[in-house]
Amino acid sequence: MLRLYSLTEAGRKVWDSQSGRVSLDHRKLLGLVGIDSDPRDLSVKLGWSDSETNEILRELEEGGLVKSVGAALSQDDLDFTGSFRVEDFEAAARAQMRKDLDFTGPLSEEALRAAREKK
Repeated sequence: MLRLYSLTEAGRKVWDSQSGRVSLDHRKLLGLVGIDSDPRDLSVKLGWSDSETNEILRELEEGGLVKSVGAALSQDDLDFTGSFRVEDFEAAARAQMRKDLDFTGPLSEEALRAAREKK
């Protein structure tokens, strides 16, 4: 399960003070943690391996400088890894327009006259 990390008030104070009691690598990571930060994104930004990032996040969490929550990947998550074709979007738009235009009901002279008068 994916864990998302957020900076705690204590972590913010350590970052703001740039306290030497916390290692430079730990402070670098603290500076990037926002609200619900994905450790994979943090690894990329820092150029670290996922295991290095996760280890430091674990240490920061044990020290109360960050907190984490579990985030399960949902079936509703958007997946943009496939290919998009303009033709598919155009076909969907045409199909939607056809649903909006319904001429299956009866047309009376009176209804046509009323529609003409509304103009």
